Amino acid sequence: MAVSKDPQTLQIHLPRQFALLGLLLLCAFLSSPRADAHPRKEAEISIELNENTGRIEVVHRYRIIDSEDVIQELYEPTLSIKEDARAQALFGAYAADKLQLSRNGRPVDLTFVGGEIDDGYVWIYQTTDPLPRDGTYVLRASALMDVHPTQVNIVNVRLFDDVQTFIFSRSSPWATFRLDGESVY
Repeated sequence: MAVSKDPQTLQIHLPRQFALLGLLLLCAFLSSPRADAHPRKEAEISIELNENTGRIEVVHRYRIIDSEDVIQELYEPTLSIKEDARAQALFGAYAADKLQLSRNGRPVDLTFVGGEIDDGYVWIYQTTDPLPRDGTYVLRASALMDVHPTQVNIVNVRLFDDVQTFIFSRSSPWATFRLDGESVY
């Protein structure tokens, strides 16, 4: 490294290798993911009994940004889930359709109740009749996976004083379980 001796200007002359290294580091910094981008594509769903109504409630929680990606990719690129009632309805129907539950090979009828946007999330609500304790259940939770390959959906089933947690991904979009403590195998 050489330093200019002129008192009017301070110049540092770097060898070309250092200049090239600095340029490469600058390019790497500028092309790296933004610090404010969320690192994981993740949603949470809970299935539990509402003591007041006696019905099972299914509550989905998705990040707005991920939900908007889905409706823009699958329906229209200009849709805004924050501002457009049509976009909200499309996403609600989409999310409800991507969660399927069956008992002993028969579908459990999940009724779409509605949804809302709150605190950076889209909330989707479904309900069904109480689930019997016996029987084998199969649950599929594949929302957002058709657009986000790394999407993970975490489902907590809180029934009969027990909590079972299932983690769904593209490679494992369904789970088999029981509510009576018996093994599924």
